[in-house]
Amino acid sequence: MLASVCHQFGAPDGLVVEDVATPEPAPGQVLVKIVAAGVNFADLLMVAGRYQVKPPLPFIPGLEFSGTVAAIGAGVNTWQVGDRVMGAPASGGCFAEYIAMPADRLFAVPPETEMSLELAAGLLIGHGTAAFSLMQRGQLKAAETVLITGAGGGVGIAAVDIAKRQGAHIIATAGSAEKLNVALTHGADAVVNYSTEHLRERIHALTQKRGVDLVMDMVGGAIFEEALRCTARWGRLVVVGFASGDIPRIRAEYLLIKNLAVLGSGFGAALAGDMETAHTTVANLVAMNQTMPFQLQIADRRSLKDMPAALNLLAKRQVTGKLLVVPGGS
Repeated sequence: MLASVCHQFGAPDGLVVEDVATPEPAPGQVLVKIVAAGVNFADLLMVAGRYQVKPPLPFIPGLEFSGTVAAIGAGVNTWQVGDRVMGAPASGGCFAEYIAMPADRLFAVPPETEMSLELAAGLLIGHGTAAFSLMQRGQLKAAETVLITGAGGGVGIAAVDIAKRQGAHIIATAGSAEKLNVALTHGADAVVNYSTEHLRERIHALTQKRGVDLVMDMVGGAIFEEALRCTARWGRLVVVGFASGDIPRIRAEYLLIKNLAVLGSGFGAALAGDMETAHTTVANLVAMNQTMPFQLQIADRRSLKDMPAALNLLAKRQVTGKLLVVPGGS
């Protein structure tokens, strides 16, 4: 099979497409023919050797996929050849034509009339992280005001989608008008361009100085600091990531004075070791999609040979929506 392989940690330019052995499903495993794989910021970190999971070299990156069951290992009776599935392996392996996965770490994809495999490929990390962060960690309630930073990326757009379904008032922030326009089309009620506007001043104006009930922050750095100070009394701030590359330090007096809660949100940990939580999140997503289908904002579809360019676009924050890898593409 063809796969995009990382032989040394560093820049994405080091990834090469190679013909490697197609894995055989071990007992308890399922072999899946990959139809599409999602590209995430975590892939960039893993290739650079800066992700929380550091696989031994050489390895195949890629943390989420969808496809069809191609073969079944001994002892597996939960899946059949041809079943539509999606999954998120903790140590990568999705930027390839096939992947072998433990049978109990796969999720069923509804029929094509309800959910395309492309949507499924971008669902677990983006929409899963958004749903877990807003609903399970942030406890978002209807009519609350939520501030979503980095709202132009795949997770950010998913967060706008999900917050809208929860009946929240949404303020979306991003660094370009293009990204903010996408957030508006997905249901944001107001937007802030933090490259041209002062975030705290705009939030105060939009909320009559009350602040927001919940922040979902994916940027970190100075944006995190400003978002923390925009949070209303008894508010919550959910930490999802640090796309700016700057990991902030929290000034605890803000938490004390305003009775704030700062919560970490690592959906990847649930996918890796808490399958009950993961299945609850995926079931919520499937139910939401049945009620009001998600419209995946696909930034581009790339072949395996295009992986260096795709990851470089992500590194430069030039992606609006979700990048997909299509292993069968030319």
